[in-house]
Amino acid sequence: MASEEDLISKIDELEKRKGSLIEKIKEVNKRLRYKRYEQKALEPFLEQNKNVRIGWLRKRKQDVEFKIATEAYTPQIEREWLKEAKKIDKELLKVQEIEKARRKKRFVDQDIEYGEKEVAKIENELKTLRDELNKLYNSVRTIRSMTKSGIKFGGFKNEMVTLGDIGIIESENKK
Repeated sequence: MASEEDLISKIDELEKRKGSLIEKIKEVNKRLRYKRYEQKALEPFLEQNKNVRIGWLRKRKQDVEFKIATEAYTPQIEREWLKEAKKIDKELLKVQEIEKARRKKRFVDQDIEYGEKEVAKIENELKTLRDELNKLYNSVRTIRSMTKSGIKFGGFKNEMVTLGDIGIIESENKK
């Protein structure tokens, strides 16, 4: 069995590690809280504009630009296509804010998911660390109670306990 000083130094080391993990989990929770507020702030705007479709506008713009670039038209028809492209650009500018908000919502959701996974990982690590600390604290308590009773560890050369030693331990425990 390890000496009391060794156990105490190991306990100190684990306590420092536990403190750093607790600080880390506090930081992650702050970030998660901020992301949840951000998510809540985006929801009303996105709910208002949930029926706005953007993808078809982008597809339409690509189609018009492709036609202008690849097909030969009269100047009159080409001007009409250019007007159509400008009209689509104006519509895209109007919905650009909605598109940014949707993208931001996706990123915020990913950040929240990552943060929750990180918190769960840290909590598992803390649980393991606390269990180990409890075992060490119990070992230190055992050593202290035994030294208080006058029993020394490592005093026997052959690792055997005599019946007389057991009798002393028993009589001390009954008092």
